[in-house]
This record gives sequence, C-alpha cells and structure tokens, in this order.
Amino acid sequence: MSKRLDSLLLAAFSLLVAYLPFQLALNLTSDIDLMSGRILILGLFFVWLIKEFSQNKERLVSFIKEPASIFLITLFSLAALSILVANNQVWGMRKLLVFASIFPLFWLVKSFIKNAKDWQKLAYVILGGAIISALVALAQFLGQFIFGQEVVMGFWTEHILPLFSGAQFGSLVAASPSWQVAIGGQTIMRAIGLFPDPHMLSFYLGLTSPLALAWALFSKKRRLVFFIIYFLLFIVLLLTFSRGGYLGVISSLIVLAFFGGRSFGAKAKKFFFASLMVAAVIFLFFGWPVVSRLFSSFDLSEGSNAGRLAIWQDSIEVIKKSPLLGVGLGNYSLSVGLGQDYRNSITSHNLYLDILAETGLLGLASWLLLFWAAIKAAIKKIDQAPVVAFGILGALAYFLTHSFFESAIFNPTVLAFLMVVLGLAVLRDEAIISQEKN
Repeated sequence: MSKRLDSLLLAAFSLLVAYLPFQLALNLTSDIDLMSGRILILGLFFVWLIKEFSQNKERLVSFIKEPASIFLITLFSLAALSILVANNQVWGMRKLLVFASIFPLFWLVKSFIKNAKDWQKLAYVILGGAIISALVALAQFLGQFIFGQEVVMGFWTEHILPLFSGAQFGSLVAASPSWQVAIGGQTIMRAIGLFPDPHMLSFYLGLTSPLALAWALFSKKRRLVFFIIYFLLFIVLLLTFSRGGYLGVISSLIVLAFFGGRSFGAKAKKFFFASLMVAAVIFLFFGWPVVSRLFSSFDLSEGSNAGRLAIWQDSIEVIKKSPLLGVGLGNYSLSVGLGQDYRNSITSHNLYLDILAETGLLGLASWLLLFWAAIKAAIKKIDQAPVVAFGILGALAYFLTHSFFESAIFNPTVLAFLMVVLGLAVLRDEAIISQEKN
C-alpha cells in the first residue's frame, strides 16, 4: 500500500511540475488573482507531510536539519518577522503566502526524486514544459510579422493575460506594458509567451535551458537532440530582448566553462567550442539587434539604465532608514511613497536591494546562504553526476546574475522552478550519482 501511495504521489508531483509553466489564474475577487499552481503545491505538500509524519518522522527531521532547509526556513521566518514593522501588514501577509505556497516544492523535490530514473523523468518534464513555452513565445513573436503587432498585442491583452496572469494583474500589465522594444529605429513586440512580461519568460528559460546544455555536453546519448532543445530555448530567450537575461546567459556559460573544463571529454570539448563558433557566426551576420541591445546595458546615459540607477539610489536610502528588519515584506513601494494598490510594478529592479529593503540584513544573508549551500552541494556532484551538477550551476548562475536587474521571486512560475532547481541541488541519494555514471 505504501509503495502504491508513493507511486501515486510521484505521478502527482510530475504532473504538477508539468502544469506549472501553464498554470491558470483563478480570479477570486476583483482584487485577488490566485495562481492555481499554488493551491496544488500546498495540497500535495500537506498530503506528503501527513504521510511522512505517520511513516517516517526521522527522515522528515533530517530534511529540516539540512543546511539549505535551515536557510530557507530562516528566510521565511525573517520575512514573517519583518511584517511586524510594516506600514501595511496585509500586503506583507499576502506576499508571505506566496512564499508559503511555493517554498514547499523544495522539500517535495528532495522527497520524490529517489533515484536516477526519477531524476531523468523530472528532467524530461522540465524540458518538455520549456519547449512548449518557448514554441508559444516564438509563435507570438513571429505572429506580429504575419498578423500585425497591434493584432497580436490586442489578442494577448484580451485573451492570454487574463487567463494566465489574472484579470486584475493583467489589467495592470496592459496599462504599462514592457512588451515592446526599439531596435534599429523600429518598435517590435518582444517574446513573452504565457508570462506577463519578457523578463519573467527570460528567467524561466534561464532556469531550465542549462539543463539541456549540460545534457548535450555530458551525456553520452542524444547529444544533438539536447543541443537543438537548448538552441531553441536560447533563441527565444534572446527574443525577449532582456539585457539582464543576456548577462545571465553569459554568466551561465562562463560558470559552465570554468567548472566544466576539466570534466569535458574530447567529444564534449569539440561540441562545446563548435557550438560557440556557430553562435558567433549567427551573431556576426544576423544578431546585430541582440548585440546592440547587450552593449546598451553598459551605456549609463541610456534612459532605462539611468532610471534604474536612480531607483537603486532610492532603494539605498530606504535601506539606510531600516537596515536590520527592513520596511516589511511587500512594503517597498509604500516606503518610496509610490504604492497605491497592492498590485503595482514598483520594485528596486534589483532582487538583492528588494530583499534588503524589505527584510533587512539578516533576510538578505539568509537568501545568500541558501544559494551558497545549493552551489556547494552542486559542486560536490560534478565528478560523479555532471549533468545534474552543471544543469544546476548554470541555472543558479543565470538567476543570480539576472537578479541584479530584476526582481522575479513573486512570479509564481519563476519562484516554483527556482525551488525545483534548489531542491535538485541538495539531493543526497547516491543512486542518482551511481546510475548516472553507468
């Protein structure tokens, strides 16, 4: 009976991960858009928790004692504590519920992935969702050249946003969209897919695409297939025209080359450098819009860059006023005098400044220690499980870099896949290592 229940829970977990990139929004009230994936995560977590408590309390305790778990729990506790000093505690509680409904994915990954077969199935589910998401975004991007930009933007505003982002939040995004970019004197619609804006799509692809590249480089089978998958995700990420995303990709590749150089076999080295040459040729002849967009990241006089620097300065002033506990989770917009409604787009445009401003020094320390524990655990897997290790390291390098320019942790899909990556990073089951080598 126990094995059958385990199989059912594993199947439910796989279906949940497959659903997360496409989760629908539940428009509960005129002010509340609830992403359905959050409810499913909590439901599965409570079933798992009851099972573990009744059958294996020792393993449940060991999960909590693991360093990354301690840092994640500490981060949540400090975020909750910060609400006590918040001007609007209701906003803080709503943000805390986002954490409470998505953080459990970290422990579900650690529980359900018990061997190499489970790990491979999960990887296929993750990449399958990423492929579909990328194809949708590619179709949306190309659609503007067939049907016209206004038609595609109108369709996305009226039909896609309310369904996948919520009616209330969708109206906020539609009122001040970041969907367009000026390239070479022409304004085009960026790739956004089923996400509310191109940056969130970029984060999602940045968290999932390194897995395909790691498989292409370090797996002995189907290398070409996984490279094609990575190339698709890479191209769509470029079409988001997210400069933070571009820097994240560069960081991801540098980390892969730095840590993976000694692990590359002869074929992997040839494959890796041939891929770089192909990418260089594509950029040289066809990629000038992307290259010019990337170079504009370093132009401090450029409008959006100058605006971001001004916002960072405002954030630092907020931090100076309350460095220890912050101004309270979800209360940054109020602290700069701009928050009128709970749903607003006002952030520091820097995740580290946002966490520091809202939860204080201890909150930021817990966040960084969580990543430190995950990276340390992933590095230990390099020699024996390179696909797992480099997929994780590439994803975390991307997220940490892009987060210098955007705050993505309150997007339910991005936060969910971050928890999946962190959960994979700290897996301890030796079966994953030994079977991957065979």
